[in-house]
Amino acid sequence: MDQHAMLTVLAIASVLSSVLILVALFLLWSKSQSSWLLLALLGEGVSLLFRFALAVAPAVLGAIPMMPLIWSITGLLVAAGLLGFALEVSKRQA
Repeated sequence: MDQHAMLTVLAIASVLSSVLILVALFLLWSKSQSSWLLLALLGEGVSLLFRFALAVAPAVLGAIPMMPLIWSITGLLVAAGLLGFALEVSKRQA
């Protein structure tokens, strides 16, 4: 497999994994209506936009100096949302 084909497969896998996470978060949110899951959905949605843009036009994102910082913040939003939801659920069950 040449390098271009491998990068294409990696880009598709990256976008697909983000879509699957979004679907899972949405299904959880539809049952619980938790604001924590909305936070995680927002973070993952923005992350998906970055992944898609990186797959379509990598040079454009490379020209944005704040992109790595913003992308990292989206990961923190997802993590904080999932942690908040986990704490919320564990308090309900206690």
